[in-house]
Amino acid sequence: MDNTEQEQLTGLGATGLLLVILLLSVLNPGVVVATSFLWLVVIFGMTRWIGLGMAVVAGTIVMFIPGTGELWYLERSWSVLLAGCFVTITMMFPSAVFFNRALGSLCVMLIMVGVFFASNFQYWYIMDGIMNQNIMNNITRSLLMFSDVDSDLMASEVFRDRAMELAGYQFRFFPALLALSSLASMAVAWWGYVGLSGKGLRNLKGLNQFKFNDHLVWCLIVGLLVVFWDFSDGWSRIGENLVVFMTALYVMRGMAVVFVTTGMLFFGKMSLFLGLILLGPLLLLIAFVIGLSDIWFDYRNRVRILKKSNQ
Repeated sequence: MDNTEQEQLTGLGATGLLLVILLLSVLNPGVVVATSFLWLVVIFGMTRWIGLGMAVVAGTIVMFIPGTGELWYLERSWSVLLAGCFVTITMMFPSAVFFNRALGSLCVMLIMVGVFFASNFQYWYIMDGIMNQNIMNNITRSLLMFSDVDSDLMASEVFRDRAMELAGYQFRFFPALLALSSLASMAVAWWGYVGLSGKGLRNLKGLNQFKFNDHLVWCLIVGLLVVFWDFSDGWSRIGENLVVFMTALYVMRGMAVVFVTTGMLFFGKMSLFLGLILLGPLLLLIAFVIGLSDIWFDYRNRVRILKKSNQ
């Protein structure tokens, strides 16, 4: 949520979040968004007909889109529990900013999932296998689609090896990717509900206002210590996913700093996005360093002070 005097998330920003969901999601990207929106409508109400119509669409996505086997139930279970946590925390802490409520929902889910898997590790191996199979199926479908477009490209062993390598990374880091896509999904659902409900609720801040508690840097430090200490493969994987999750948040924070300090308009932001595609690793590293150092230097506040002093 946001104060009215601050820039709020626009439709373009919400579209960007949807793109993030599509890129990061290891499950059906529409299910978490639809489930969260439906929970918000059921619990907090909806007075506008267009909002009720969107709720019907969301319910259709959640319940009536066919799926296959265990994955269908896994997607719905995660989505329903996560949305329930988000709605509950929103009722308990209505004045809290969106990111804190969404992150709190993920923490509650982590506790519940951790207790569930700790009761029987066999459940984790079953879910791990389901996710691995889903990722491989997605990669196979993508390769088949590319083969219809460019058969010569598909004949390249290098391309196929890179695709399999990408699948390996996606499988290794799917908990972090699931957490990131879930954050983005809850953001889109909240943005849509606030816009359609007409209740005058405070909406999300724009990306250039993205910031979170500085003490979360300890999560990054703990993740790095677990990775470098190398207790076991299981613990290393937990540390790696924690590092990936926090790194992504600091990259977003770094991008927000760049938007504010450079005064980027729409075309500047689009150029940065294209640059991330073409020069991904380098720009991501720069954005991460900026976002991490913002803890100590608070660049955006310095820019605001300079602007006031020049007026």
